[in-house]
Amino acid sequence: MKTHRTDRVAFHVEGEPAPGGSKNAFLHRSTGRIVVTDAGGKRTKDWRRAVAAAARIAMDGREVLTPPIGLTITFRMTRPKSHLTSRGTLRKGAPIVPVVRPDVTKLLRSTEDACTGILWGDDAGICEQLIYRIYAHPDEPAGAHITAYHIAMTQADGLAPEED
Repeated sequence: MKTHRTDRVAFHVEGEPAPGGSKNAFLHRSTGRIVVTDAGGKRTKDWRRAVAAAARIAMDGREVLTPPIGLTITFRMTRPKSHLTSRGTLRKGAPIVPVVRPDVTKLLRSTEDACTGILWGDDAGICEQLIYRIYAHPDEPAGAHITAYHIAMTQADGLAPEED
């Protein structure tokens, strides 16, 4: 598939990436309304707040990206101290990338939710993603580098429906 990246925005968010919590819905006994709760907690709320603030600054008053949208995110996680020697060097056998929780899709979920209404109107418009989860270097903070872009597609790209 041939795509052309046109309008794009890129920014960095500092802080420990946090997963999107599981959502639960229930009927409130007194009001009869459906209530949706998010089990992400304070850490997830803080992460979403940081992402949203960085996205607003990066957008600088521009309109949201129009679909189709592409997204690239590199999550940099804090390496556990047990991976380092007393001198601060990487221990032999320490994993190169995080293969522990939270999984990358849950990190993506919370970050996409934080960008809704700022970078895009609805994350359903995202049709291309490249997501990484790595350990931050000891001298750099945890966080994420986020790039979102509009993908221009034309009939010449072979994406138009075939005619009968």
